Amino acid sequence: MIIELPYDNVQIVKRKHDAMKAWHEDMAKSHQQAAEWHAEQSDELGKAMKEVPLNPEERSGQVYGTRGSSTDKPDAPAPAATKVPLDPVKKADLIQILADHVEEYGDLGLSPEEIVDKIFGE
Repeated sequence: MIIELPYDNVQIVKRKHDAMKAWHEDMAKSHQQAAEWHAEQSDELGKAMKEVPLNPEERSGQVYGTRGSSTDKPDAPAPAATKVPLDPVKKADLIQILADHVEEYGDLGLSPEEIVDKIFGE
């Protein structure tokens, strides 16, 4: 089957297809860059999650395995947690953040000071 199309129409259609192809190639490059950025951010957040202590007043030494070390020996005991005093500025900052939240979104059921005292066990 032979389809006869006017030459001008074919040129216009080809130009549109070429432009769409270029657009798709640009989008593919952008998506690849975005995927790489997101992977990098995910790695950094993963590292941060491992490095941030759950209790800010306790800091334990990080224990890393030795690369290539033998697995037939028992692991070394983890170092004991040491007490680190809580920075009072951080407590005040948290109170201010909670106060700002109450101002913007409404009551939390407790005052910001009471919430912070419960968080820090005071």
